[in-house]
Amino acid sequence: MATSVALPSKNTTKVVTTKFHHLFDPTTQSFSLAICATPDNLMPNHNWKELAFNIAEHSGVINLFQFLGQNIKQYLYVLIYHRVDEYDHCPWLDPALISAEPAQFRAQMQLVAKKYHPVSAEDVLSAIDGVQPLPPNAVLVTVDDGYRDLKEEIFPIVNQYGIKPVLFVPTAYIGKGPFWWDKLFAAIVTCPTSEISTPLGSFSIRSPAEKEQAVIHLRQKVKALPFDEGMQIVDLLYNNRASQEKVDTCDVLTWDELRTLANNGVTIAAHTHTHALLSRIPFERACQEICISQEIIRREIGQALPIFAFPDGKLEFFTPDLLEFLHGEGFKFAVTTVEGSASLSGGRHLCFPRIGVWPTHTLSAFHYHLTPIYRRFEQNTVY
Repeated sequence: MATSVALPSKNTTKVVTTKFHHLFDPTTQSFSLAICATPDNLMPNHNWKELAFNIAEHSGVINLFQFLGQNIKQYLYVLIYHRVDEYDHCPWLDPALISAEPAQFRAQMQLVAKKYHPVSAEDVLSAIDGVQPLPPNAVLVTVDDGYRDLKEEIFPIVNQYGIKPVLFVPTAYIGKGPFWWDKLFAAIVTCPTSEISTPLGSFSIRSPAEKEQAVIHLRQKVKALPFDEGMQIVDLLYNNRASQEKVDTCDVLTWDELRTLANNGVTIAAHTHTHALLSRIPFERACQEICISQEIIRREIGQALPIFAFPDGKLEFFTPDLLEFLHGEGFKFAVTTVEGSASLSGGRHLCFPRIGVWPTHTLSAFHYHLTPIYRRFEQNTVY
């Protein structure tokens, strides 16, 4: 798919922060990528934080912060990624899911391999069982959902650095897709009118920025609804979208590809069956979502470790009853999207926090997030 890029005019006196917008041309039925520039004087928070992180990195302060965590028993940093890709590679997918571009990801994994001890899911389970404690500066790399860039971008890099990631997959989407958030994105960006009416309200979409805001607002509204009701609205918008163009390749990995990855050190683990928000469906059905995904992975991959990732795992999307169910089913480790890091000695292995990674993170900021100091400044009501 051809990609056109609109670049801002060169400015040698000001730092420019770029923001990406995907555009859809109804006349050519194709996507393009626009890069909007914001001068640094309009984004003061971004610049002073970046400067502070760079100074802290070069002065050794972040190394000191990292050192403070070395003596905390069984301390674990769990990184969460969704997509690692170039912004113009798959413009029909929601760019909000991009955690890092490939060059960023390579630098991050190089830092992890150099300054930390990458661990596998088996290492974490061994530590929980009391067989072998975690090494100091332990980092577990996790990836959610199973986009194709896991095979094309992520695996070659982690494999080079000896890192064994965990891939959490919603089993109903394997080899299929698209995910509901990508459907919602496609429905909005392909709309040829200046306004779109939905069961959740009407939105002005005259510009790329307005389309982006419409996607954000609709995504939030969908998540607040009972899951089935939200999916019906997404499907309605998606099926009525302006472009019915089909992409030749599926954006989600197949079982054959997952088996190959599993044979090469990637742990394939459960992320429910349909990526349902578990607090938005009846409890019995939520339990089925967990069990079905675990059983399918066991059947297709040959094993399913007792680990799990809550879909959109904020506090509002999992409950104490679900934690009890996981425990009863023999799960030993489950991760959320509650921001932070923690010690396995804390005992709450079934609602473990993770550290989110975003394209706006400089390498210095990424390093800072892998310190216990970062956690102290985050709201974390689980730990």
